[in-house]
Amino acid sequence: MKKYIFSTLMLVALFIGCSGNGDKAFYGSGTIEATEVLISSEATGRVTNMLVKEGQYIEKGSVIAVLDSDKVFLQKQQLIAGLDELRLNIKNAQRSIDVAKDNLQNTEKKYQRIKALLAENSTTQQQFDDIETAYLTAQKQYENAKTSLEILYSKKQQLELKIDLLDRQLQDFCIISPLEGIVIDKLLEEGEMAVAGMSVANIADMKKMRFKFYVPDDELLKIKIGAKVRIFAGSKNSKEFVGHVSWISPKAEFTPKNVQTKEARADLVYAVKVLIDNPEGELKIGMPADVYLD
Repeated sequence: MKKYIFSTLMLVALFIGCSGNGDKAFYGSGTIEATEVLISSEATGRVTNMLVKEGQYIEKGSVIAVLDSDKVFLQKQQLIAGLDELRLNIKNAQRSIDVAKDNLQNTEKKYQRIKALLAENSTTQQQFDDIETAYLTAQKQYENAKTSLEILYSKKQQLELKIDLLDRQLQDFCIISPLEGIVIDKLLEEGEMAVAGMSVANIADMKKMRFKFYVPDDELLKIKIGAKVRIFAGSKNSKEFVGHVSWISPKAEFTPKNVQTKEARADLVYAVKVLIDNPEGELKIGMPADVYLD
């Protein structure tokens, strides 16, 4: 009995000593987590280079893997060749416009001259009809030449857009990390086939860690979003970290099954999440931790 009382007093003393605020501090336990992101491939192709290893720290924008892009590259080269040919056709079309314009101007001068002669009865109606027909034909030829050039420019724009699309696809063959972090899992090896949407690697953001614990309803009012908390991580010689409450569950749930006693698991609690800055990377995924809320 004396041994039991002594143990109980030691636990109470430990709680009060660590909280620094007696029964005004709330205590919770859990494990440290990180935001993990599955990096997926946006293209389909064989992995030619896998540039990361598990446990490796990578910067945002680092290349994770490179896929075989030969087919798309050849398609682009084919379009570029077609674009070069189209540019030559545009030059020819521009020359045709110049010729048609000169012809129209010359024909118009003849038309105006014969029209004036007809008014003076110095030429025949047949001559006027012939030049009028030639004048109208020259106008249509000039308009058709301009339309042909516009069509070629439209085709040129289409080819350029297709080339831009292939450039975007070529970028997809280079898989890049969208965040800074640690490679938790490498899910493909060189020589394996990646399919669009398939995960290539799992990256964890170690700069901002997460911690979740559970609060009974009679303690919930003590916790507010943005509240400052103290985290003690590790089993021995725990170091203090500062975190802030980022989320409080809007509904109650039964205590998770990893709680040891059946009686405790029957209690209704609220989940609370805390964000912790980890600039030096001292906190690790799965590290046990205790939290105190002043």
